Amino acid sequence: MHGRLKVKTTEEQAEAKRLEREKKLCHYVTATKAIFEKRKLEQLDKEALELTSQILGANPDFATLWNFRREIFLHLEKETPEEMQALYKAELSFLESCLRINPKSYGTWHHRCWVMEHIPEPDWARELELCNKFLESDERNFHCWDYRRIVVQQSQVPPQDELAFSDNLITRNFSNYSSWHYRSRLLPQLYPDPHQQGRITEEVLLKGCPLLGGESQALCSLLFVMQYFWGRRGNTALLERLIVVRSILVTSPGAHE
Repeated sequence: MHGRLKVKTTEEQAEAKRLEREKKLCHYVTATKAIFEKRKLEQLDKEALELTSQILGANPDFATLWNFRREIFLHLEKETPEEMQALYKAELSFLESCLRINPKSYGTWHHRCWVMEHIPEPDWARELELCNKFLESDERNFHCWDYRRIVVQQSQVPPQDELAFSDNLITRNFSNYSSWHYRSRLLPQLYPDPHQQGRITEEVLLKGCPLLGGESQALCSLLFVMQYFWGRRGNTALLERLIVVRSILVTSPGAHE
């Protein structure tokens, strides 16, 4: 009737979605062909950057296009440092939008490392904030953990600060194995065993027990780490006992209570 909004049927909605997908696919194919043509002709310009942005913005895992973007940036390095700084800052912003689409994109994280190596004035503090944000969303994102190690090294963050960061994540979630692993890499730096390089003393290791809570998953997390340390020290008898205890806890959640 007049004055009433027509509601699309299920079939009409499906057809509209199909047409929208076809439109996007057509644009994707056309832009991709144009990109490879420009690369073939060695047209390493800002138009090529824009074309690759259109594709990578929808599909950040198109590794070849990240390679092409690096070629373009190297070609553009004849620009002034100020102009390159602006280009690279824009690239970092674009990369962040790509990571929101796929936070575990290998190509995107790798390209971000590359950009930070080439930008005239890198802001490592900003990168540390970025890592905090993505680990807040997914505390087990190992891509972000790997990138964080690079950022921490470049910005010279004290190991004590990073240990406190990992402790905070573990306190929130004892089953965060990524944080436990990160902690295992930090402790030897802070409390090295004078008799074995790359190890920590038993006293320091046992001080981690107060982090332990009352949940089975929490205890299992700690046992995983203890297995790591004790197993590498060659204490096979203790290692075997830890494995047995962990096995009991996994099969019987209330066994330790």
